Amino acid sequence: MDDRIDALLADVEAAGTAADRHARRGEFGDELAAQAAERTLLERLRAAIGQAVQVTLPTGEISGTMDFLGRGIVVVTGAETSVIAIDRICGLRLATRMHRFEAGGLERLGMGSALRRLAAEHAEVSIDVSGSSGPLRGRCELVGADYVEIAGRIVPFAAISAVRARINPFG
Repeated sequence: MDDRIDALLADVEAAGTAADRHARRGEFGDELAAQAAERTLLERLRAAIGQAVQVTLPTGEISGTMDFLGRGIVVVTGAETSVIAIDRICGLRLATRMHRFEAGGLERLGMGSALRRLAAEHAEVSIDVSGSSGPLRGRCELVGADYVEIAGRIVPFAAISAVRARINPFG
């Protein structure tokens, strides 16, 4: 009879322990959700520098290693280097759930800086333009404060989804 009582007490104790664990997991999940609500995409991207990423754009997907984060851009290096406008990103796959709060020293550099560096190198580029049937190819003839001229066409930075080149403008 004592064995049955011991078994019953052990079952009751195990059920109580399981209920406590379940409650703690729920509280932990609530705490994580509350903390996540305060985090930004920019903080998540900072933590992904140097890691594998997959970026979905309206024109397709780009995979590689995230090498640089600037003002409104990320630079992903794979078979080629892509300077991607953050506001054109439709989705991301990142290898980390971490966030980094402190900004890098070069984070002030944006699309204009990347295009000016590529122009200075006389690099062939391919520019994906929103609403265009295909990319523009050539060398950057002139880079203004908020536009680039390529192949005789003026393209506002706001219309650029991605710029692809063989060299990394920030590498």
